[in-house]
Amino acid sequence: MWRKYFKFIKLVPGRVKVKGHGVIDFSKDNLSIELLKTLHDNKFPYLKLTKEGKEKLYGIEKPKSKQKKNTSGQINATT
Repeated sequence: MWRKYFKFIKLVPGRVKVKGHGVIDFSKDNLSIELLKTLHDNKFPYLKLTKEGKEKLYGIEKPKSKQKKNTSGQINATT
């Protein structure tokens, strides 16, 4: 379940010795989201936050498209 919030990067998923947390097996599906969030907050170099993780765990929503008015008075949507 944790994989929809975090992506394991730079290493093959497996056992990693993490200072202060012991050995964590990143090949398992049942890792604690709170543990992974703590690691991410502490700049753990092997976890990357996914788009869904940003939204669900940190409340960061994707930016809405901005509307820009052109010279002819029409509104154009831009991203």
